[in-house]
Amino acid sequence: MASANANPTTLLDATHVTAKSSLGLNLGTLDYYSPSMPTIDLMKKGSAWLTQCNPYVAGSTCKNLTGGASAFDTLEEASIDLDADGWPRSLPASDDATHKFRSVATIILSGGWQQAGEYIVRYDGAGTLSYNGVATKNASKSTAGRDVIQVVNTSAAGLTLSITATTPGNYLRNVRVYPPGGACANDLTTYAASAAACTGATGAYVPFENFPSTSIWHPMLLAELKGFRTARFMDWMRTNTSTVSDWSQRTVATWRSWNTPAGVPIEKIVALANAAGIDPWVNVPTHATDDYVAQFAKVLHQQLSPTQSVNVEYSNEPWNYSFTGTNWMYAQGQAAWPAEVAAKTSPFTLQANWYANRLVQVCNIIKNEFGADKSRVRCIANTQAASVGSATAVLNCTVAAKTLGRACGKSIDVLSIAPYFGGYISATKLRPTVASWYTTTDGGLAALFSEIMGSEAPTAAVAPLAVAGSNVATGSLAQIKSWMVANKAVADQFHIPLWAYEGGQGLAPPAGDTDATLVTLFTNANRDPRMAAAYARMLSDWQAAGGQTFALYADIGTPSKYGMWGLKETVFDTNSVKWTAVTKFRDAVTCWWSGC
Repeated sequence: MASANANPTTLLDATHVTAKSSLGLNLGTLDYYSPSMPTIDLMKKGSAWLTQCNPYVAGSTCKNLTGGASAFDTLEEASIDLDADGWPRSLPASDDATHKFRSVATIILSGGWQQAGEYIVRYDGAGTLSYNGVATKNASKSTAGRDVIQVVNTSAAGLTLSITATTPGNYLRNVRVYPPGGACANDLTTYAASAAACTGATGAYVPFENFPSTSIWHPMLLAELKGFRTARFMDWMRTNTSTVSDWSQRTVATWRSWNTPAGVPIEKIVALANAAGIDPWVNVPTHATDDYVAQFAKVLHQQLSPTQSVNVEYSNEPWNYSFTGTNWMYAQGQAAWPAEVAAKTSPFTLQANWYANRLVQVCNIIKNEFGADKSRVRCIANTQAASVGSATAVLNCTVAAKTLGRACGKSIDVLSIAPYFGGYISATKLRPTVASWYTTTDGGLAALFSEIMGSEAPTAAVAPLAVAGSNVATGSLAQIKSWMVANKAVADQFHIPLWAYEGGQGLAPPAGDTDATLVTLFTNANRDPRMAAAYARMLSDWQAAGGQTFALYADIGTPSKYGMWGLKETVFDTNSVKWTAVTKFRDAVTCWWSGC
């Protein structure tokens, strides 16, 4: 085990690659605005259909709408005549007085990060497709069933695909949108930008449109996952906002887009885990019924490779009251134990007990489905890193234990936390001090990293921020190290390992904050080489504290006022200091615990 003060440079300079990684990776939301490209068919991340009409056409029904935004979407989505997979079977006729819309559109890309070049659109059926935003159709190269569109990356307008006409009985369907690139025939899991990347030894160039139907994942995603122990699909499953309760409400694998409120189909999550050779980390929806859980478990057991295990969480951050699911569980706890309410038991205690009890129920259902293979299921409790009491309340579950006959921790396989560093730095009460950093020659970077590294900072340009009631006087990394140690002690009481379900830097402005200079400072910090040293030290501290699998958050994300969560900013980001630090640790440090 490494020393708590291990030199990060030693870890970053290691060159040997191990087969037993200690790290996992959270995948960001599958959505049109995300700079990720998980599938080679970008339609899978397309938005819901928007109903549209042209207010400038004679006799247009858009005339009575207010403003350009309303003309863009007439809000008649419930009136679209869709088939079972979400393709419009017809559009309103020009003389249809009951509907305003005459066409439908979906947003495929947005944000200005997109690859420039020729995209291929393949489709079945007859009708008319049109393209707006950053795309222009190349009519001379297009043929029936195959459009060639030229996309530029000089605008944040995005790519919108519209169906402006379709033939009933042979309507436009199975529309696929392929970005530039492909692979060489001998290895479809390795990206090739063009035919120039392929030789006789590698096999001929295969563009994405010619991939076999079973090869759906973008090679850059497969390359990204290679070497990680697990991938967490919390965002892919829309866990924080999901209202799914019944199995019939799930996203079906054959649907046009997987960008739905129910998230990516579990069948496809399992397929990716199999393709990448990793253990999937999945989140059961907060409102899921027992039947949903049983059907969910059947897919996992029947389709996951027998050499792989599955990590199972129920909901996400059940202590975080910014999520509707947590508030719902808060109400469930009081409804479940009225006698405890009458006895003045804290409703927060009851909420933690209700979550713990339901987690045990969910895991028992899944393990029962796995039967003799139940050792392949790991049941994971999610608790707040900064509050050891959160872990204690869930694992002891003193109220639920009266019925269960044992503490919930006896039926849980893993305790997990999210050790994010630097979160307090954006606190409103500290803003005057942080704002004073802006006027320094580097815009505040030295002061910020002094705060992150604390007493072990290479230079103490600014005294660490003082936060009453905390131990941040020695810096943000020291703060989260104390969380690691404290939570490991709780896990040890139940003889279970401590994992990190998320973690990394937590520099994010508060919701609604308008300080653009703070966003610039945080963005620059995430691109600074000193951030690599911070990540290396965080992971060394985690190892020294005795933590096990650490699932970093998240793979890809564009820096913005909503946070700087991505280890990479785009799919093709090769300069990220965070990604470099993480992958070097991953490949240099073999998992250090018994049985890993």
